[in-house]
Amino acid sequence: MDPYQVLGISPSASDDEVKQAYRTLSKKYHPDANINNVHKDEYTEKFKQVQSAYKTIMDNRKRGFTNQTYGNYTNDQGHQYSNNEQASLNEAAAYINAGRFQDAIHILDQIKNKTSVWFYYSAIAHDGIGNNITALDYAKAAASMEPGNLQYLLLLQQLQGSQGAYRTGQQNYGSPYASMVNCCYTMLLLNIITTCCCRCY
Repeated sequence: MDPYQVLGISPSASDDEVKQAYRTLSKKYHPDANINNVHKDEYTEKFKQVQSAYKTIMDNRKRGFTNQTYGNYTNDQGHQYSNNEQASLNEAAAYINAGRFQDAIHILDQIKNKTSVWFYYSAIAHDGIGNNITALDYAKAAASMEPGNLQYLLLLQQLQGSQGAYRTGQQNYGSPYASMVNCCYTMLLLNIITTCCCRCY
């Protein structure tokens, strides 16, 4: 569900406008204000949705997601995400950026359309929890779907290099922030937000 629609505001709304809409709706649907209301249960559910929507918007904005659009969109290979799937991609990106890789995997596993972006995020998330082989397979899939995407190729190269070092015992592999790949991996994580929010699908 689009959190902006829940609050009845535009994705371009300012933080103050988001807060004002949140306060207004919270006051309207608060359970304590509707004790004798015949629609009490419905209002209580709406109140929960308002709380969740506000938290989602503000958390995403803190992580760098601003003025998001949660409508349907089509990627360059013709796949169309639903509202929920796009929101899930954004949420997964936020989890990855925060280092919460297992949470990102949980979200990604619920998305039906396995596009290049999905494989890219999944590769980073699995690499983050130490699933080396799975991460490399996903990175290869992303790169093969978009051979000209330098971001995907960079990730693939980084994972291939890390696996080689792991096999030869030259590097203790497991953390994506290992010293030899720290710079590249940090750049990849910083690019996630741009990929998720700025690319037109």
